[in-house]
Amino acid sequence: MPTTAKKTYTYKYVKAITVGHKPDGKPIRKYIRENNKAIFEQKVRYYQNLNAKGVQIVGKALTVEQWAWQWYHTYKEPKIGASQRINYEINLKRHILPVIGFMPVTAVRPFHLQQLVNDARREDGKPLAQGTVRQILYTLRQLFEQAEINSLIEVTPCRRIENTATDKTARRALTREEESLVRKVAARHWAGPWVLLMLDCGLRRGETVPIGKADLRKDGTLLRISSSATYAEGNQAKKKSTKTAAGERLVPMPPELLARLDQSGRYFVHGRDGKMLTLTHLRRMWTSFHRACDREAGAKLYRNKIIEHAFDPAITPHFLRHTYCTNLRRQGYDLKTAQYLMGHASITTTANIYSHVDEDDIASLAPSTEQKNA
Repeated sequence: MPTTAKKTYTYKYVKAITVGHKPDGKPIRKYIRENNKAIFEQKVRYYQNLNAKGVQIVGKALTVEQWAWQWYHTYKEPKIGASQRINYEINLKRHILPVIGFMPVTAVRPFHLQQLVNDARREDGKPLAQGTVRQILYTLRQLFEQAEINSLIEVTPCRRIENTATDKTARRALTREEESLVRKVAARHWAGPWVLLMLDCGLRRGETVPIGKADLRKDGTLLRISSSATYAEGNQAKKKSTKTAAGERLVPMPPELLARLDQSGRYFVHGRDGKMLTLTHLRRMWTSFHRACDREAGAKLYRNKIIEHAFDPAITPHFLRHTYCTNLRRQGYDLKTAQYLMGHASITTTANIYSHVDEDDIASLAPSTEQKNA
């Protein structure tokens, strides 16, 4: 019978480091093999530091990577949705395991994790947003707390790790000037009704997709939110329940918005084929609308390409929902009512938005010219 040749693997970077000695005095060598130079150098520094401190590593210890996937498949995967699974896997594969995955679980110290957080970057090299770093920290805390519970480590190294991200693209409400401009563009833009569902009804982007005329109540004065769309598995929308049980709610429907939805029809029958809008379609809608706002605000163009923005490029559809909540506060709605209308599971989430006072709020408190002259 013909024999099958054993497949050999070659690596760009290989180094042997002495990590201890056998009883007979012979060295124990750790061979580091990697194709990624940054990870290779990180591993080399780690084992060199151990050797310098006189720490001997004998045998194979459980690594962070081995434990991470055990933890994920046992504690997280069975009880979370598709979109959450993607988030956890991205955090592990892109941000956590390339940095500390090769380390024994018992060797991880707080400074390793703080350095991981400090150095976290996007694929293009730019710093991560604060919300993304917060998710990484949350994943790390769960990972090592379960390691402690399972007696793999004496105490979790995650305590007092700080989110050092300085990115300022956190969600916020539109300024009054931005909101006025958005409404002006929405009055004529083909995506206007969709935008106003988030701005005037407080819907999440995914909640705008599956709604239909059957969801209208009391002659169209109320809109029932009972489901959402997820794109966790690709471009096609998949219907699911709302984000939380509190997400099921009734929200007021402005008559002028209902009239526009009736005229356009497309947002109540989804796409032309009757199916829910794809993720690509939603992104095109927002890109087109945002560009229209930018041009309305006075953006500079060269050969029809925007070269200098006049409308904040960081604004996303969720800013519209945030603005809805802020407007509820400005209109005097109590916190509990706002929580219901927003579909928040925790009143703390609503309170965090309600407690935010911006420059527009302060300006509205300044006395008018008539008051000064009175």
